[in-house]
Amino acid sequence: MNHPFSLRPSLSALLALLLPLSALAADPSFVVATLKVMPEFGNKAANYAVFEKLARQAAGAGANLIVTPECFLDGYVGDPKIMTREKMPAMAEPIDGAWLKKAAGLARELNVHLLFGFSERRDNGVFNTIAIFSPDGSLIGRYSKTHPVGGELYEPGTELPVFDTKLGKMGVLICFDRQPPENARILALKGAQFIVVPAYGKTSTPTDEDILMRARAYENGLYVIYTSPRNAFVADPDGNIISQVRSHDDGLMFAKVVLDGRVGEGHAFQVRHPELYGRLAEQPGK
Repeated sequence: MNHPFSLRPSLSALLALLLPLSALAADPSFVVATLKVMPEFGNKAANYAVFEKLARQAAGAGANLIVTPECFLDGYVGDPKIMTREKMPAMAEPIDGAWLKKAAGLARELNVHLLFGFSERRDNGVFNTIAIFSPDGSLIGRYSKTHPVGGELYEPGTELPVFDTKLGKMGVLICFDRQPPENARILALKGAQFIVVPAYGKTSTPTDEDILMRARAYENGLYVIYTSPRNAFVADPDGNIISQVRSHDDGLMFAKVVLDGRVGEGHAFQVRHPELYGRLAEQPGK
């Protein structure tokens, strides 16, 4: 005898249960926390202590991705006003140095993705580098600033990679790298779903921070995560700032990034005519 209230779910009921799960699969999300902190010049121990304290707070509040400003570990020792090229190597760290191992261990302990800024000693030069650690503490990769300006003592990086992470496809630009539009466009063409832009600066100017990063997000149809000691925010693929902290106070900025259907679908990104753009690869004035 069939019971009038069958325990066997109907097809429509199964679809109702599965649709939210498929929607979550189609629109993965994560929480990012960025350090909006002015580091001390040359004081690695003090800067790391602040980083660790805030990283623990961020992870405790649910962050999946934690980002420091540019050259946070050493306080941006590539400044030619207060540093010489001869003294730079002694202030820098190798990618497998003690401080980087500590950062990797913290990423593993907190089970988070971590972008850690430092001056990297490599191949007889010093690079302005972001190390990217996975939640298991392994090194996903590194990005070195490709456009040092203003007499910076760093060697220029030579690649614009996109990193496959469990959070999504991530590109990284450092400070002035955000200004040439080609950098962000190349990352978008390589499939980046979000670009992280760690920077350093004692002032905050909306034109080359808020406005510029909103434009980069909109024109490339992706998220931009920007952090500096005075200003931190996230711009979505529509060019809207969804979270922001601008102040002279040290702290954290949190935002939820949802990699939904808007990513990669921006109109300006889709209607390109690459056959017209060969001039972009030439030097100015030619």
